[in-house]
Amino acid sequence: MRAHALPSFGQFLLMMAIALTGCAAPQAASPTLLPPTPTSAPLMATRQMPGVPPVLLYDEWPSDGFPNDPAQMTITDLENNILTIKVVYSGGCRRDHTFELHAFTAFLLSGIPQGVLHLSHDAQGDICTAQIAEFLKFDLAPLNKERNDPSEHPLLLNLYEPIGGTFAAEPLSPQIEWP
Repeated sequence: MRAHALPSFGQFLLMMAIALTGCAAPQAASPTLLPPTPTSAPLMATRQMPGVPPVLLYDEWPSDGFPNDPAQMTITDLENNILTIKVVYSGGCRRDHTFELHAFTAFLLSGIPQGVLHLSHDAQGDICTAQIAEFLKFDLAPLNKERNDPSEHPLLLNLYEPIGGTFAAEPLSPQIEWP
């Protein structure tokens, strides 16, 4: 009996070695989960952009709307007309997600003038569920040209994130003051 126990034990060890080796085999790279982390350091763009894309202005809401695949804005920063937004969204199968920032050219006038901005997100059909985080930058200079006298009043920016099928009912809080 003992003679059979050693080959069975040896076979067991061989099967375990094969199984463990299979687990350690290189697999296709999967997207890395980047948890949102608050930081006081200046935000840096993670996309390689030749330039910072401008905010896109609109006078009327387009009949077909803007792409609004879900994306959560977690951190914002404004410096020298450049708005940096950290977004977290689901994806991982495609790398060509498109983000644009759209601004209504008319300002809300309730005390301090307020601008309405919508972050659009087109996932290009990506249905994967990995959590992706990245920093986006947008140049607000085109919106500044719509203001009568930028030096007279700051502009409060109301940023709306896409929530899938529509945009959030409430803007990101707190509002961003743009001098």
